[in-house]
Amino acid sequence: MKTLISTLLIATCLAGCNKEPNSSDASSKMAVPVHDVAWYLEHEAEHEATKRRCKANPGALRETAECINADQAQKQIFVWGREEALKRLREGL
Repeated sequence: MKTLISTLLIATCLAGCNKEPNSSDASSKMAVPVHDVAWYLEHEAEHEATKRRCKANPGALRETAECINADQAQKQIFVWGREEALKRLREGL
């Protein structure tokens, strides 16, 4: 009986030692390239697509660099407009 319990305990412990990453690991999140704010100001269609993706799943994506940069670009567009925001970014204002 002790041998059976010991065997089951060891098997349970080893089951958690999976070497293959699962789909929720950070490496799978790296598949989407991270762009800076200037890139989103220059690429309107991609900016809109990223905003939609971030808005559709804010619980999982809100704190990603991709969504933060797209949101920051949107804030600058709201205040100055796309062209002026891009100009200010390039000039370092």
